[in-house]
Amino acid sequence: MKKLNLLKTIVDFTWILSVIFFPLVIVLSIMIIIDKETFDIPVTFTTGTIDLTNSFGKVSLVLNVLNFGVVLYAVHFFRKLLGSFVKRIIFEDKISILLDKIGGLIIIASIFQLSSDFTTKLSKHEVGIEFGYGPFVYLLVLGLFFKVLSEVFKMAINIKEENELTI
Repeated sequence: MKKLNLLKTIVDFTWILSVIFFPLVIVLSIMIIIDKETFDIPVTFTTGTIDLTNSFGKVSLVLNVLNFGVVLYAVHFFRKLLGSFVKRIIFEDKISILLDKIGGLIIIASIFQLSSDFTTKLSKHEVGIEFGYGPFVYLLVLGLFFKVLSEVFKMAINIKEENELTI
């Protein structure tokens, strides 16, 4: 349980900071898109530094902010999941639904990540062939893992219900 409590504490801390900073990121992004000259600072996300002098850079900024929002929403559901685990609520339908939602949101975030990476490279005219695994693949696999885990929990719930009916 110590590991679960540590994980919940880290996720809660990250959640609180993200909820505080996400509205600021939205406001600053809108201000930067409207008037880039006011903020003559480089804007960097995980996809790299964005060139906001062209429309691809602005699209990349919007995609990155959307990605942040989707991941934040997934963290919200992850907090609920961890809270249920702390209360020892494990083999319930609620858990399976939360795992499925988290998986779906992470898959959406992986698509946003791939799109923002592509538009960031387009904005800097650096499109090319790259070999290796990027964040897209890791996020996609993580999302699919949560989806599979949701199905495993559904099977476990059914087995638990059948076991409770057996004398």
